[in-house]
Amino acid sequence: MTSILRRAGIGVILAGALSVLSACTTLPSADSPQEYLDPTTAATISVVGEPLVFAHERPERAAHMRDYVTLAAAAVNRGGKTNYTLIAYYWTTLDEHGRLGDPPASSDALIIVADDRRIALSLAGHSAHDAGIGTPVHAPPAKSAVPNVYRTDLATMRFIAAARHLVLFKNADDPSAGYELWDDKRAALEALVRLLSGEK
Repeated sequence: MTSILRRAGIGVILAGALSVLSACTTLPSADSPQEYLDPTTAATISVVGEPLVFAHERPERAAHMRDYVTLAAAAVNRGGKTNYTLIAYYWTTLDEHGRLGDPPASSDALIIVADDRRIALSLAGHSAHDAGIGTPVHAPPAKSAVPNVYRTDLATMRFIAAARHLVLFKNADDPSAGYELWDDKRAALEALVRLLSGEK
């Protein structure tokens, strides 16, 4: 009887150990948001796990050439006050020679068309630091990447995450120059919205 109880106890211990090991090896998905205390700005930062990437084809320049906008959502909590931002990086696969003759970059305006709603974003700065974030957020691997930081709110972030169709425009006067969704990470944005909303 004692040996049976002993074997049962060992079985329970082994099952518990396996459960702990299993939990330790479970890694968060790429869609999971990141949270950390920024050592530079002393703000609590919540950042989307993966950014949205939009692309505009440039067939007049060369095959498979595109301009891109990487759009990363973040929240900055300083002393209990939270500011919501969208950090946009403008970049291209065109080299300097290929960009000769392009018109100068338009204003800092950015418009998101989400389903039937046009969202004009308000510029807050030209770097993540301007928004209270000490280091770049999801900067693309391109020397040509130029960031802009736009103010937004949680309701707008939620609407964008739930939209069926998204298009970006840098120039409201040129509807042919839309940036279509190229790398769809709406699930990551939705995960950040749930975190910031206190949802499970």
